[in-house]
Amino acid sequence: MEVKKDRGSFKTALVGENIWSIDGPANDLMYLVIGSRKAMLVDTGMGIGDLASITGSLTRLPVVVVNTHGHPDHAGGNSNFDEVWLSPEDEPIMRMMCTDEYRVNDIKMIIGETSPDFQHLVDGIVRSRPYKILPIQPGKIFDLGDRQFEVLKTPGHTPGSICLLNAGEKIIFTGDSIVETPVWLYLKHSNPLTVFHHSLKKIKARENDFKTLLPGHRPTPMERKQLDDLIHCSEEILTGVGTGKPTHTFAGDGLLWVHGKGQIIYDPEKLK
Repeated sequence: MEVKKDRGSFKTALVGENIWSIDGPANDLMYLVIGSRKAMLVDTGMGIGDLASITGSLTRLPVVVVNTHGHPDHAGGNSNFDEVWLSPEDEPIMRMMCTDEYRVNDIKMIIGETSPDFQHLVDGIVRSRPYKILPIQPGKIFDLGDRQFEVLKTPGHTPGSICLLNAGEKIIFTGDSIVETPVWLYLKHSNPLTVFHHSLKKIKARENDFKTLLPGHRPTPMERKQLDDLIHCSEEILTGVGTGKPTHTFAGDGLLWVHGKGQIIYDPEKLK
């Protein structure tokens, strides 16, 4: 059962043993995992509001900050912290998309300037400042003392996307690689669908090591079946079972294919 608390612009919920979900004001989702010696913050959201104060209210331990990928709703709040772990492949994406101007424009496209929340969100943006970027390599272990998380490289949504696996506790943080909302593969910097399919199969090969999936967007947690649905979804696109439905988002256009709860928006010119 979730234990929920409202902390101003952020809402926190205890979703596992010493694991807090943190919902930001721009529908961004982060997690704080508390170990015996360190804590780990998974993603930093859009960077609206003082996320460092929220993590400080939940733990007094040193906090290791990890980005699952470089998009602004996952790495936009990096300037709240002095150093952040990020895959080198996603650093150019993060530097381009997590500027103050880019995030303001994202908010504008998502909710519109006429929304009563627009100016409030813009005023809450944490301004960019220098911080240290630490390069994540596949297989790295984030050791929090009594719990360890292994980095699994899962390119697709972005070239540097990762998942974080704790086989001992059977928990995996999946970022935007496995979500119940549509996986975006139509972006210019997304990998071809075959690359994403390979990443899903790699995670599938480790399925005995996890039961709980904690994704980068709600609903959370997810059932393990979500992984199977996404695998089937990608296979059906690649084998030409059908053509997806034309779909528009604030970030562009693609084709949407659905299998069960698995949804992928893809570019038909970038399958292989």
